[in-house]
Amino acid sequence: MTTTKPHESEQPESREEISGAADFWIRTFVTQFERHALEASRELPPDASAPELQAATARAILATFLDSGMEFESAMELLGQAAVDWRSVDVPWSDALNQRRFELIDKEIQGSLTPAENIELAGLTKSMRDHVESETNLPMKGARALHRNLLQLKSAGESE
Repeated sequence: MTTTKPHESEQPESREEISGAADFWIRTFVTQFERHALEASRELPPDASAPELQAATARAILATFLDSGMEFESAMELLGQAAVDWRSVDVPWSDALNQRRFELIDKEIQGSLTPAENIELAGLTKSMRDHVESETNLPMKGARALHRNLLQLKSAGESE
């Protein structure tokens, strides 16, 4: 039985299209990453170990994020968030995550935070901020009362 392979430029039927802007950004990112990866590989010895190759790749990824206009801290938060998401898919913010964040902050203050823990802390901090700033955590009852009071003050000021 013979099957035909679709041409590389043809998109499979099951694939959803992405926007032109997303396509452009991803292609630019990949091109820049390739450039940074090649630069990083030139600095490696011919018999580079897997950890050396992985470290060079990580530096190339970080350099590419910075070239895309991200600030260093934002890149660290993004990588940390990705790491947290990878390990805890669909896990809502919890007291346990908050406790882990406090433990990492204590280690940071003591100067004993490892690079991996630093990325984890950045991710947990972003998760915490997202949780705090989400609409489900807004104090709507208080906000509505404040809104009513402000409207009352405004109407009282207009009637004077």
